[in-house]
Amino acid sequence: MTKSYKHIKTKINDLILSLRLNRIDKKNALNHEMIGEIQNTLDLNANNPNVTVVLISSSCDVFCAGADLAYLEKIKTYNYEEQLNDSQQLMSLFKTMLTYPKLIISCVSGPAIAGGCGIVTASDISFATHESKFGYPEVKIGFTPALVSTFLMQKITEYKARELLLTGRIIDGKEAHKIGLINYLCNQNEIENQVFNFIQNFAKNTSPTSIKRTKEIMYYSLGLDAKLNRAAEINAKSRMEDDFKKGINAFLNKESINWKSKDV
Repeated sequence: MTKSYKHIKTKINDLILSLRLNRIDKKNALNHEMIGEIQNTLDLNANNPNVTVVLISSSCDVFCAGADLAYLEKIKTYNYEEQLNDSQQLMSLFKTMLTYPKLIISCVSGPAIAGGCGIVTASDISFATHESKFGYPEVKIGFTPALVSTFLMQKITEYKARELLLTGRIIDGKEAHKIGLINYLCNQNEIENQVFNFIQNFAKNTSPTSIKRTKEIMYYSLGLDAKLNRAAEINAKSRMEDDFKKGINAFLNKESINWKSKDV
């Protein structure tokens, strides 16, 4: 099933549900409404026999810039329960992707940052161009990348996950491919064909029922359900702390922060 949305474009063709991030004026930055639209699309098509693969891509040269500025301005005033409910919305999307009965592929051209990088990390297979950028810079502005940490460390080595999560360093497509964050590194002018050929081969040679059951057992064997719930609570608690409020204010005002300073 497809329907019209404000921030994404969807289309089903040849067993592919194309989900294109389309908040171009905001560089596909995530807000409550956009996350809800992605969730709704996945929910509507979970049992659609005309869909074997979900392909997530972007309508512009940025895959996803992370959180929306207006959204950040809003959540900095939330109480704990509101912060928990907000964190659980993104947690729900990640859970849906990780347990989804279809293969989910991300096709990345340009930056995929913070929550945007989380979407790529939660995908089953990721293609990216050499020019793409990836990172979880939350610690630089007082955030805690709690949710993505639960499944990032299942995808790449722990020491690389620690480096990315604890430093907030942004890496390019080549390094992302080297450490296993993405599966396939492509030239800009070849990525769409490579994704299409992969999907055609996948649809021809794999059992949809087996894919569904395999993803289910992988998710629960890793104990991700409990870990994600705990991560959402930690995320909400961290948002009540002074560093979060100071970091968000500085980010919104485009000010740099020297976290060494006692005045921070």
